[in-house]
Amino acid sequence: MITLPPATARRAVQAVLRASGLIAVATGTWVVARGSAAVPDGGTVSPSTDSVLRFYATWWAGSGVLMWRLAAAPERHPAAVRAVAAATFVGGLARLLAARHSGPPHPLFRALTVLELVTAPALLAAGRQLAPDRQVSSPDR
Repeated sequence: MITLPPATARRAVQAVLRASGLIAVATGTWVVARGSAAVPDGGTVSPSTDSVLRFYATWWAGSGVLMWRLAAAPERHPAAVRAVAAATFVGGLARLLAARHSGPPHPLFRALTVLELVTAPALLAAGRQLAPDRQVSSPDR
């Protein structure tokens, strides 16, 4: 395992969170506005699929705002950074499942799958080097 100095790990985590957040807000907003027309090879979809796609895109854009906010002080919220990394990794696995079920997607989505499956573990590793989780003890215990 590569060990980074804490300041370098912090900057790396911040960069990944900021870039991911910016991409999520931009693409989420684009899909909310355009529906399946915003998706390469998106084609015509049913009204239900359009509804679901735009709803998920809103959540995606909202998660981008969260990532951007986490980037300000990722060492203060290690569990949230881990959750973002885990959700990203599971999203990459979901893309693999979709490819297995429906066939290979547009090359953009193939590249995103690789990026998600590689970036998420790197974010977890760098995040571990920021600061150990602090257990908050209650005087009632």
